[in-house]
Amino acid sequence: MVIQGTFFYFSLAVLALPLILQLKGKLSYKFIRGYFWLIFAITAAYLSALSYLQFRAFQEGPLGLTLGTQSGIFWFANYVRLHFWNQYLVAFIFAMLILWLAEYLNKKRGEIFMEKEELYVAALGIFLVGYPGFLFYIAFILIVPAIAAAVFLKRGDRLPLYYFWLPTAIVILMAVQTWAMTQGWWNTFRF
Repeated sequence: MVIQGTFFYFSLAVLALPLILQLKGKLSYKFIRGYFWLIFAITAAYLSALSYLQFRAFQEGPLGLTLGTQSGIFWFANYVRLHFWNQYLVAFIFAMLILWLAEYLNKKRGEIFMEKEELYVAALGIFLVGYPGFLFYIAFILIVPAIAAAVFLKRGDRLPLYYFWLPTAIVILMAVQTWAMTQGWWNTFRF
């Protein structure tokens, strides 16, 4: 998977900044919305550069003649999609679906579910955790606060997810990088 080395630490820093602002009470909707799109653009630029470098490496090797053909280009496009782009493309699509659905339901119910900026915080976590990590991220974001609410809150009280999104994303990102990627079953999620 792509999220190796420097980009892993970049992703942690990207998630830590809004978390710090959130804890200080200075996270705004305008900031997090722009931040999300900036991080999306930086990630797309990184993946494009990685794809270009991979193309150059293949071009200088034994695959150089094959890449000059139409079938070679299609093969290469599928190769970079599988090895570099898929985890972020799938996560981005899912993040946009969740963002749209949550925004729609939140507006329909008088904005009682989430804070305005929380929508982009959730989308940022989904996007940076990537596919298939976001499957575990969503599961944890639903299970851990439910357990915390059952243990610490009185019946009928509500525990907002506002402060759970970013720490959970950081934990899942670290678990993926340090443990899950070394497991054989992890590659069964690739397509």
